[in-house]
Amino acid sequence: MTGRTATGPSRVHRARLAFALLGVGVAGFAALNLAMGAVAVPPADVVTIVARKLGWAIGDEPTFQASAVVWNIRVPRTITGVAVGAGLGAAGAALQGLFRNPLADGQLLGLGPGASLGAVFVLAGLAGGSEASLAGGAAGGIITALVVRRLDARGGGDPLRTVVVGIALGAALSAWVGFAVFALDRGSVPPVEFWLLGSLTGSTGPVAVRTAVITIIGIAVLVGSAGSLDVMALGRSDAEHLGVDTRMVSAVVLIATGAVVGVTVGAAGVVGFVGLVSPHIARRVVGPRNRPVLAASALIGAILVSAADLVARTIASPIEIPVGLVTASVGGPFFVWLLQRTRHAAS
Repeated sequence: MTGRTATGPSRVHRARLAFALLGVGVAGFAALNLAMGAVAVPPADVVTIVARKLGWAIGDEPTFQASAVVWNIRVPRTITGVAVGAGLGAAGAALQGLFRNPLADGQLLGLGPGASLGAVFVLAGLAGGSEASLAGGAAGGIITALVVRRLDARGGGDPLRTVVVGIALGAALSAWVGFAVFALDRGSVPPVEFWLLGSLTGSTGPVAVRTAVITIIGIAVLVGSAGSLDVMALGRSDAEHLGVDTRMVSAVVLIATGAVVGVTVGAAGVVGFVGLVSPHIARRVVGPRNRPVLAASALIGAILVSAADLVARTIASPIEIPVGLVTASVGGPFFVWLLQRTRHAAS
């Protein structure tokens, strides 16, 4: 009895400490992204610039160049990166919980390429700029998520089959994105590298705000579904006997996940493997329950994308590497290791 009493508070304490450290990590990488780059800006000047833009007249007046670089370029880019990472991390955790599949990820299951295709078509037909890209990405992500759910049901829910089908679907959709980009007006549609490799270079204030708002709403919906996902881990039949409407939960989670992944793609293109890696780190830190895993995955995803963007901007400066290449360089080997581990567990 004493052991149980000690274990509960200890676990809660570790989880709280983990969330505090993750929050510090997000803030730390955000600060580094604001200060570092082709134009170095001292941290004190960054604080002064941001404070003055928010109405607090502190410190000496910064130079026009430093103010323009920090406020007009790096602040929107940093907010977009945090939102994209948080959305992808939470979406990956939700998909893994829904499909009971440790290999599930929005990009591996084809949601990212599907969102890219939706955004490309909407951009080609509308003059809405970033708003059209976000809306088209969300629509494409939702449609692809529902298609993947249908294919998973037909395949009996086999984890490896679902991933293989998702990869094949994603490859086909990526090819269609390439065809569409080359066939459509290059003046209204970003290049194919943006859609397939990801980039935060096009981040603006409106893009950052809309991406952050939609991502926060989507994550809130997913966190609200966490209790039902915990019950569904017992199996759909058992969950229905316990009063969970599994079809409704699946629909809500897939729509929210598709929208979140789609918006991140509309803002930054496909940034792969963040949704795969983040939940596995989160479970080691906060345990298996979906609610803390979803929240921790969002924070870890924000750290991963922020760190990847920092590397992409500085490792070969002034040349900028696509942020998706950086995440893939880490996530690809992780996926191979996880695939081998899953096969061994199944045999």
